[in-house]
Amino acid sequence: MERETKEFTTPGGRKLVVKTYLTAREVNNALKAIFGSQEVSTQDGVTQTKLPMVVGIERNIRLVEAAVVSLEGSTENLAERLQDLPSAEYTAILSEVKGLADGNF
Repeated sequence: MERETKEFTTPGGRKLVVKTYLTAREVNNALKAIFGSQEVSTQDGVTQTKLPMVVGIERNIRLVEAAVVSLEGSTENLAERLQDLPSAEYTAILSEVKGLADGNF
């Protein structure tokens, strides 16, 4: 089944193709990658979780990578090319795709 996509243009004029939604599998795989090495422990009946400070950054990266289909008509080295964009461009892309995980991120 081919998924619906839409074109998005960043403030700097870069054209992207973005999925219109993320599947449960995509969200779950991203969450596993982020939290797979984390541990939850209890101490005196109180649950404690230690999370690295970069978990929000990882969440953003995984969300953008899962949602963006192409950048400037190319899928080649997409993850690297997205990370190399100017920060303002990346922030615009992130804002566009944040709602795709429906609060699961």
